Amino acid sequence: MAPSFIEASESSKQGVRQFTFRMPHKRSSDEESGASENEAWSDNESQVDSSASGASSPGLAPETRSPQFPPHSRDITENPFDSESSRILFDAIDQLQSCGVSEKLDIPQLVIVGGQSTGKSSLLQSLTDIPFPVGSGCCTRFATRIVSRRTAQGSNNAVRITISDPEVKDSFNYPPDSGYKKYEYNCSRLGVEDFQVIVDEISTKYMGIKAGEGEGKKNFASQVLRIELSGPSRSHFSILDVPGYITNAYKVNEEEIHGITQMVKAYMKQPANIVVCVADATTDLANQGIFRLASKIVDEKRLVGVFTKCDRLTDPSEVISIASGNSTMRSKTMRDGWFVVRNRIDTDGADFDLDEAERKLFDEAPWTKIRSDRRSTKSLRIFLGNLLCARIRSRFPAIQERVSGLLEIAETDRKALGDDRPEHNQRQQYLKDVVERYHTMAVQSLKCPGYLSDEDLRVRGLVRGANETFAAEMRDEGHHLNFQDPDVSPSEKIIEIVSVIEGKSLPPQGDSSITPPSTPPRNRRQHATLQAEPRELPIFTQIHQQLNIWQTTELPGFVNTKVIEVCYHQQSSPWLRIAQDHLATVRTIIEDASQKMLESACKPGGSSSVVFEELSEVLRRFQNRTMERATKELEEHWRRERESPLQTTDKRFEKLVSEHRQLRLLNAWTTMPTQTGDLAELSAYHLAMFKHIHHSMEENMMNDVHDVIEVYYQLSLDSFIRHVINDIVENFVTCLEGPLMGLSTDWVLALPEEEVQQLARDDDETVRKRAHYDDVIRRLEEASAIVARARSQTRGLGEV
Repeated sequence: MAPSFIEASESSKQGVRQFTFRMPHKRSSDEESGASENEAWSDNESQVDSSASGASSPGLAPETRSPQFPPHSRDITENPFDSESSRILFDAIDQLQSCGVSEKLDIPQLVIVGGQSTGKSSLLQSLTDIPFPVGSGCCTRFATRIVSRRTAQGSNNAVRITISDPEVKDSFNYPPDSGYKKYEYNCSRLGVEDFQVIVDEISTKYMGIKAGEGEGKKNFASQVLRIELSGPSRSHFSILDVPGYITNAYKVNEEEIHGITQMVKAYMKQPANIVVCVADATTDLANQGIFRLASKIVDEKRLVGVFTKCDRLTDPSEVISIASGNSTMRSKTMRDGWFVVRNRIDTDGADFDLDEAERKLFDEAPWTKIRSDRRSTKSLRIFLGNLLCARIRSRFPAIQERVSGLLEIAETDRKALGDDRPEHNQRQQYLKDVVERYHTMAVQSLKCPGYLSDEDLRVRGLVRGANETFAAEMRDEGHHLNFQDPDVSPSEKIIEIVSVIEGKSLPPQGDSSITPPSTPPRNRRQHATLQAEPRELPIFTQIHQQLNIWQTTELPGFVNTKVIEVCYHQQSSPWLRIAQDHLATVRTIIEDASQKMLESACKPGGSSSVVFEELSEVLRRFQNRTMERATKELEEHWRRERESPLQTTDKRFEKLVSEHRQLRLLNAWTTMPTQTGDLAELSAYHLAMFKHIHHSMEENMMNDVHDVIEVYYQLSLDSFIRHVINDIVENFVTCLEGPLMGLSTDWVLALPEEEVQQLARDDDETVRKRAHYDDVIRRLEEASAIVARARSQTRGLGEV
């Protein structure tokens, strides 16, 4: 049986033997000039690599030699994990790989890749002392991790086999199955037959392998078979074997080739992994797809090449040329050269000594052209151990920093999801917190809008602007028909006419539109104070029609007051529509503001999505109910306005009507008929004057009705605008049961327990995310404790 992985073939009471190779080398002038730089190379990994692999790749052209490997004498440590600090770090790395976060940490590990039937399983058997079934292909159907640990002297050997979660993204798209988590096998010794039975059982019963092509077949698994070896003669090591790289879909499904390729690529792309590329020495390297794939995606500093089946070569010249670095095909060379090994074969007995067989093969020409520390499995084992040890040491601070960063992110994301709320008082408190944040902004929007940076939240200013627009629209468009000279002030017009009649200059007036003539008109008939003749305006047509209708119920010369009421109602008919539009505008202002406030109090997505949606619905109910109440109040006020008799106690009414009548009288006076022609007789003239001036005349009646309606309309308009703004709109905005002020602590406390549960419940996605982040945080906290403990234990050793 071959020695355990990395374990020295010879041990003594003093510990693991050290092998030192002295290779004389004369520096060229170019090498001398760069020596100081090479010797000062400070990378931790490089220093350990140099102790493991010695000089740059043997046989490579001078310009391809790596400065990391000084060409003078070097020591090769056969067991780099023999120091206390190295064992501590190795155990920490192994624990990190087992705590479920390894895929996020770039943990250094050895990854064995190769094509099918390249001797990969045989190489693993030689490296790990595990009896992998050679040629059966069983273990190549899923990734296999081998972890070896040395325990205290006198302790028992132990083997533990489990199945762990996938470490890279699963690209197979197999149906989910968690049955593999139940598997565990423990023993003290693992024989060939036992291991074969274990692999078969795991493959079929726990991995669900069903070999073959077609629907329902499953040739691979994304989970990882984990084999842990421990004992006093074991060594510290960890290695991962992945399924063989496939180029042709033979007895497997086409889509499974894609899954294998993605798995192999994922492991090779991880920057901390050391990739051991296994190539069949009996096959042209150019035809081995795994080598081409590795060359493209793996950095040369972490790529190690191994030729297997070297004992089967009849002409080893090509392999020796490549392995020694003398090949003309530069693309086939490796940074650190190729290793050559011999594989176990079926005819090798139980007492087969691999070290002796490889010594006999490789110590003979022409294999001696290859550097001695690149020949044999033992040399490969030592090199990989040093390389992994160096990689662990150099990466450990970054791993610790990465764990801390991931934990901080996970805790932040978990905090954003809020705490679990299993109890009523917890749900109630959560709801109160959200509502109080909303209520604070709602109060500020009405009383302290300057505290809010978002203009859309300054409800008081937005509503005031809407009220001003409403008042202006009512005055500009609230009347059904235009009044005669609506912008003329009767009192100012009276002063103007009197001044003209008396031949006096006008006193200064604030209205620059009044520009009296410089001299009195010579013909009084030419002086007109009205912009249009009454008969030409639609409102007078309406008044005339109503007079004709209602005068049939009155004595001639008298006005039925119904004429004024009907015409007034027709003039004010647009008011309700304009007021309703104004209410709709205010509603939109409040809807937009309340929605933004709610979004600020609890985000629409994530853990608050449910309470956001529920409170949005509550606000809609508040909005609809308050809007319905305001609309009914407006319609009721409008109904009372229409059904009540026309009446007013405003003293301005009599004053303004009197001014309009005076203006009409003065206007009539300035257009009085002259006592000539048919009016030369005094009696005819007096009759003409009576008909021209007296209010019982039809045209004068129409003018008087117009003026009374206009005055009453203006006074009623101001009252209607004031009532809509001060009472209806203000109550709508500030209502304690409305969308702004309705959400309050008192409202929350008055809710029954069932409604609190409905409002503050968690959605299924949030529950799932909380569980996910709790698990991630638990794993990361475990990883953080592992890293912190390792750093603490090695701090006094001065090696990390």
